[in-house]
Amino acid sequence: MNKKMGIVIATLTGAAVIGFGVYQSDAAQEEPKMNVDQIEQMVKDQYDGKITELELEKGLNKQVYEVEVKANGIEYDLYLDANSGEVLKERQKEDDDIDDEELNTSDSKDNVIEIEKVKEIALAEFAGTVKEINLDEDDNRLIYEVEIRDGNKEAEFDIDAITGEILKVEVDTDDED
Repeated sequence: MNKKMGIVIATLTGAAVIGFGVYQSDAAQEEPKMNVDQIEQMVKDQYDGKITELELEKGLNKQVYEVEVKANGIEYDLYLDANSGEVLKERQKEDDDIDDEELNTSDSKDNVIEIEKVKEIALAEFAGTVKEINLDEDDNRLIYEVEIRDGNKEAEFDIDAITGEILKVEVDTDDED
């Protein structure tokens, strides 16, 4: 009898844990209350410099925008609550902490086009909601990687960070059964 009761309790406990996990993961899948444009404006209002990365990270029960701002030899890594815009964490790197190779690219980071212009370029080719923008270096070339979503379609762009030229576009469609 005790063995049966133990199995029943273990089964109920397992079902409760799984149910709670599904509930939490569904909550994190909802769209955040603040979009990329709102977060970008908040950061621009509070920090001088260029936004070089802005992306939404979805955790188990929290969505966070990760934003990188570079100004006067300082790099700020910001983590903002996707629903309230509250700064949850801020890290700063001085010149000494920034990778020398990153600063010595063939195209100076001072010449990169603004994130707003990058969004305009990408949205002119694919209408939707900008979900992520990253500034990366590839073979000594600075490239913005942009992700845009429209319903079940998603486009990923590589855009030259100096000229604004679209280097690559990939469009995927999520097949929902």
